[in-house]
Amino acid sequence: MGESVPAHDRASPTTDRGPFELCLLGGFSLRDAAGQPVELPTRKCELLLAYLAMPAGRLHGRDKLAALFWSDRDEEQARGSLRKALSSLRAALGPQALGGDRDAVTLDPAALAVDADRLASLASNPAGIVEGAAPLWRYGEFLESRPSASAEFSDWLTFERTRCRNLAQTVLEGMALRLADAGDLSQAQSVGQRLLAIDNLREESHRLLMRLYARAGERSRALAQFQGCRELLKRELGVEPSQETVRLSRQIASDAASAGDAAVRPADGSGSPAARETAPSWPTERPRGLSIAVLPFAGKSDGEQDFLANGISQDIITELSRQRDFLVIAPQSTVGYGSGAGEAGIAARDLDVRYILAGSVRRGGDQLRVAVQLIDASGDRCVWAERYDRPAQDVFDLQDEVVRRIIANIDAEVRAAERESAARKRPENLDAWELFHRGMWHAYRFTRDDHQLAQGHFERALELEPGFSLPYAGLAYVCLSAVTWHFTTDVGQTLGAGIAQAEKALALDAGDAFSHVVLGRLLTFIGERPRAAHHLSMAIDLSPSFAQAYFGMAQLHFWSGRPREALHHIGQAVRLNPRDPLGSMFMTLQSFCHYWLDDFAAAEAAARRATALNARETWSRLGLAAALVALGRAEEAMTVIAEARRMDQGLTVASFDAVVGQVPDDLRQRVYSALRQAGLG
Repeated sequence: MGESVPAHDRASPTTDRGPFELCLLGGFSLRDAAGQPVELPTRKCELLLAYLAMPAGRLHGRDKLAALFWSDRDEEQARGSLRKALSSLRAALGPQALGGDRDAVTLDPAALAVDADRLASLASNPAGIVEGAAPLWRYGEFLESRPSASAEFSDWLTFERTRCRNLAQTVLEGMALRLADAGDLSQAQSVGQRLLAIDNLREESHRLLMRLYARAGERSRALAQFQGCRELLKRELGVEPSQETVRLSRQIASDAASAGDAAVRPADGSGSPAARETAPSWPTERPRGLSIAVLPFAGKSDGEQDFLANGISQDIITELSRQRDFLVIAPQSTVGYGSGAGEAGIAARDLDVRYILAGSVRRGGDQLRVAVQLIDASGDRCVWAERYDRPAQDVFDLQDEVVRRIIANIDAEVRAAERESAARKRPENLDAWELFHRGMWHAYRFTRDDHQLAQGHFERALELEPGFSLPYAGLAYVCLSAVTWHFTTDVGQTLGAGIAQAEKALALDAGDAFSHVVLGRLLTFIGERPRAAHHLSMAIDLSPSFAQAYFGMAQLHFWSGRPREALHHIGQAVRLNPRDPLGSMFMTLQSFCHYWLDDFAAAEAAARRATALNARETWSRLGLAAALVALGRAEEAMTVIAEARRMDQGLTVASFDAVVGQVPDDLRQRVYSALRQAGLG
């Protein structure tokens, strides 16, 4: 036990051995499915694997990789070194782990379980934090003590370290809050101390510890924490603590009741619990929750870079303004603020917004790099960061592409942050806006219990604000989900109820893209394709970066017998939001499209990606089973169907047909025949 297995002694493909475990937080370690350490021959191989894994599935040009890791060698030598390193990785991980062609390389996401991915998953899933976060007590810096391969690699390393540090702070803070809610204040304080150790200049961490100490009755310790924070900020930065930190210290010093029990969870951006209680539940058509300011992007003094930086930030503001539920601060109001993330808190307070987008543009040779960070100022945390490296030949095409990607990610990440924020609050403290997002948080978990909770939250939101359109769309989505996930025995009645709710939503707000998408998908299921096409096209026109609108259009094309067009729209959806809550369904539909086109290997690969994204999904297993039968692997298909039946005991060909009965008959009969061969009755 514990003895390293040299890479050259391991030739089994990944699919036979199961996923490897790659740990990048605190250094580098690789273990096989049995838990045995796997040694790679060089540090460069380790760094290359880390780069390919963050994230896995992305296609990387070989020339770029060679320059990134062997910039000190000529082009031919660098490519030779890359080939040798990739060969070592294949020997270690199995021949199926790496894909691509002579020009590009990709790492199969199913080949590795990466601790940094687990960290990101925990940060986006508050309910799983306490159970899954224990290893983060020992959180270490991303690729700690690993030398950089080049200046470009150093930039990437800095970016990933910042991103992982922000994610760890989110997870540890959530863990501390949940432990405190459970009454385990001693453990909560220990987690809070670990959180502070990640960045001892972060005032939010100091405030959390102050609240935890106060709740435990340790007032003197809470005040000592404030004093230590004050001295540290003065010594290191030459500044005083923020008004929020000072106000909390005074509250604790006066022994106010809210400094104990009620103060462990701060009011979300409202300043005080009293202010939150008196705030209206739905004050305006544009809620403060989606308010955002785009700070001027930083370029270098180079005129072209300044021009591009200004153009990108202006285009982002223009496109965000098209989102009806975003309040976007005019660009004239953001002049004078720096582009760094450190300016976020100041700008957010001055401009009275919750979210800040900061970014920069940098040119190196014939490549342009655009880096962006989305900061939630209410918790002083980075909720999303990304970097875009593109050839600089056509600046205008580059600008259009990058802006589209940024808008899609902002839209997805801000809404995810709203769901997470609502999920953390006590139900009795939620207003109509928060109840809608709490409902969507449950709806996207795709379980029968969560389905019922989602419906209850949407109904409660309408009790508070009968004229609010989104909860009606949420109720329509609950109906759609009930049909998709077999939570109803009366498919026709449920689809009809969903259509009625979606139409109510659009009667209140005809410009909401989500409502159009839900109605379009419901109409697709009942075969009303022209109406479905109208609503899905409207959704794309209203919100060109909304991934689920393209998925809905893909479903419509598939239901209409056009699998190639469906694949195109699925590709659009995945590019716009690879982390969409419906991501597994994107891949499942992709699998059935490939099956229809007789590309059974691609159908299998897409179905396996879907099951990796959502282990509870049965649809992906139906696609996988059909592909395996077509590939002559009926025994494997029978195992897959047995697994699907364990998850959904009511799953039959008939229950499947109740949902997809409007799909062209020739495909349905092919799939049903394959599923029957795999044992589905």
